[in-house]
Amino acid sequence: MKKNLLLLFFTGLFFSCVPEDHVLEIEIVNNTAEPVENLKLFTAGDRVSFEADVLPAGQEIAHTLQVPGNSADGKYTFSFSRSNGQQESTTGSYLEEEEGALKKILEFEIQDEGVNVNHQVLDVE
Repeated sequence: MKKNLLLLFFTGLFFSCVPEDHVLEIEIVNNTAEPVENLKLFTAGDRVSFEADVLPAGQEIAHTLQVPGNSADGKYTFSFSRSNGQQESTTGSYLEEEEGALKKILEFEIQDEGVNVNHQVLDVE
């Protein structure tokens, strides 16, 4: 009986130490009058990514990224090309040091003069 309880305790301890995956709900909105191309979002040291060929003017894309907890660095790089060939990119962080949020929304609003990035923590049930 003691052996079973000890085994159960160590099994629970092992699974409590395994890092949980982070979930990023990505929303990219093109608030310009021209399409944008070659959209790329990288995180976790470029090990997790999302890419799209084109996003027409006034349209949006949504995608979910699953970032393994052991490689989640909290940083991202978002890049794209404007219709005139100009490359743009923005980098940032979706995690604060003391924050333990495992599910977030990252919204990238492409404007004529840059990109606005909005973060929102989602409740995990």
